Amino acid sequence: MIGQPLSIAGLHKTYPGNAHPVFDGFQLEVAAGSLCAVVGVSGVGKTTLLNCIAGLDHWEAGAIRVDGGPVPEGAEARALYRRRSVGLAFQQPHLLPEFTVRENLRMPLLIDDTLGPEAEAWIGQLLSTVGLGGLGDRLPGQLSGGEAARAGLARALVRKPALWLLDEPTGNLDPATAEEVFGFLLRLHAELRPTTLLVTHNPDLAARCERIVRLG
Repeated sequence: MIGQPLSIAGLHKTYPGNAHPVFDGFQLEVAAGSLCAVVGVSGVGKTTLLNCIAGLDHWEAGAIRVDGGPVPEGAEARALYRRRSVGLAFQQPHLLPEFTVRENLRMPLLIDDTLGPEAEAWIGQLLSTVGLGGLGDRLPGQLSGGEAARAGLARALVRKPALWLLDEPTGNLDPATAEEVFGFLLRLHAELRPTTLLVTHNPDLAARCERIVRLG
């Protein structure tokens, strides 16, 4: 298991110009390696919660801790924290269009200077796990929507992060393709056990997670 426990205590977050806070003393404990669906109506703060956990957004008060250590302050420290501890996947996979699928997975490891034979084998394993073992040399533009979503999920795990934060990764897909991608998501989670928060508007997918965190 690569996941670590997540703890949020007394989180206060307000956007400038807004009269009401997004979070007012929000509390959350997530066990290491668990799979949690984050649900709620639009605008209730689901994406903001992921952004705070990832250190992409700031808050006025409260603490977010991963394995007992706080999300650090400062741009450089937070960037390093994301590289070491956080895997992000979004509704749009944001694959670099000029690089192949395999090269997109290599990129985070090249940045960390950790790409070697063992890492190459890990990339191959990830691609096989998400059903892209034969498509690693394709460009993103040659993939279907479901294939691109699966590549995005794999890239978010290539560094073996403690936290896997997924913001509507199946939101742009038709129901059949969303179900297929979700199946691969469950398989990845079962094999690696990162601590996973999945933002979704799909109640059927949320019901298949180990826990539902409802905002609002």
